[in-house]
Amino acid sequence: MNRDPALPAAGSRVLVHGLGRFGGGREATRHLVRRGCKVTVCDGNNGDELRAVQQTFGKADIDWQLGREDLALLDGIDLVVTSPAVPDHNPLRQEALRRGIPCTQECELFLAAYPGRVIGITGTNGKSSTTTLLHRALHTAGIDSLLGGNIGHSLLADEAEWRLEQVAILEMSSFQLERLHEDRRLHGAVFTRIGSDHLDRHKTLENYQAAKARLAAAATEFVVHAADDPIANAFATNANKRGCFATDVPGPDSAGLQHDYLCVRDGDAATKTILHRSALRLIGDFQLENVLGASLAATWLGAPNHQIGLAMATAAPLPYRLQLLTTLHGVQIYDNAVSTEVESTRRALAAVSAMPQRVHWLGGGKSKDGDHGRVARAIAEHATSAHVFGAAAGPFAEQCSVPTTSHETLKEALAAALETARPGDAVLFSPAFASFDQYPNFRARAIEFHSLLRDHRAAPAQASDRTVSDRAANTNHS
Repeated sequence: MNRDPALPAAGSRVLVHGLGRFGGGREATRHLVRRGCKVTVCDGNNGDELRAVQQTFGKADIDWQLGREDLALLDGIDLVVTSPAVPDHNPLRQEALRRGIPCTQECELFLAAYPGRVIGITGTNGKSSTTTLLHRALHTAGIDSLLGGNIGHSLLADEAEWRLEQVAILEMSSFQLERLHEDRRLHGAVFTRIGSDHLDRHKTLENYQAAKARLAAAATEFVVHAADDPIANAFATNANKRGCFATDVPGPDSAGLQHDYLCVRDGDAATKTILHRSALRLIGDFQLENVLGASLAATWLGAPNHQIGLAMATAAPLPYRLQLLTTLHGVQIYDNAVSTEVESTRRALAAVSAMPQRVHWLGGGKSKDGDHGRVARAIAEHATSAHVFGAAAGPFAEQCSVPTTSHETLKEALAAALETARPGDAVLFSPAFASFDQYPNFRARAIEFHSLLRDHRAAPAQASDRTVSDRAANTNHS
């Protein structure tokens, strides 16, 4: 019987390929050192940020090879732990596979070693919110649980707290799932809606969907997804239960709405009320779906309905997920900085415009698939004006049918949006494009938005001295 490569024996020589900025490589390294492995860490980057991570290890016996990715690093290696951010075509990964060296990843190290039950959560949008909501419901109900994964926390860091009678709520990205070992098993799987994303990595929509489908195949006890999501409905699974959520009256094994109350049904049992939808602090029907999916999973994990309701009623939006940040000179400023693709922006625009109010969209960045027209059409459905920055600015403006201003920087685009908006209007920051033209990740872009907004709040209100013709000269009405 072959040993699980994600459970390396003491003395194994392991190469951690990609230290990364969000802790996965760091915690994988710590975990492997605890197992008694001889660890080498390599990363093509040799910047101050990674050097700072290296310093946290002190005098630990680790072979640090930052700034290197050459093939000689594989000599004598028994196992490679690759960051999900490293693409398949990376020469070092390709050479490891050619040599027959087993390759794994940080989340596999966790899944192989963890003694408790694991619930994987994935989808195109809403993964982090649903992950957090489910964990919150279990915690409120007194069910021992952990929260981590792609949300930004490696559960390898919590190894001292692992218990057999415990549930780990693990957000999983398509990058992680495409490399999930085919024999890996998880207790449950929860899917938010499956749309289109990361085609720059997966190349085709079919490949992206196939990566997501691996989670359904791995689930043994239950799978939860939207009732009307044709992609998730087609995912094959051998799980004992398959449940769904929708915004209508719930049938057996589902969550839904009945007279505006969120309800769940476990099998053919009577409907249980969670809470009234007006009690939610979360904005938008997409957040309502996240609550429904998390509530059904929490029910199946043993949480009482009244405890689930308390958890959902007190849940605030996660940072950079759709929320009202402030009101500036009578203009409401909404933040949905997490958006790097069009569908999350479309849903955020629909939620804010339904309040009702005129919405001025602020977004931009780098297109993942080159389809600027699709984003332009989505913005035009609900926005009064558009203010776009970065690499997408020019191509987007050429195809947008609402008044559009184009800018090099986020700072300039924000100023234009605030100048265009009038008291009673809203400005929505929901980029809809990737950040990699100007920022290392979406968080860095979001942090700059918050910083710029603080500057505007600190500045005294001033009447614009621009004329109508000046404003029109910088506006595209195509």
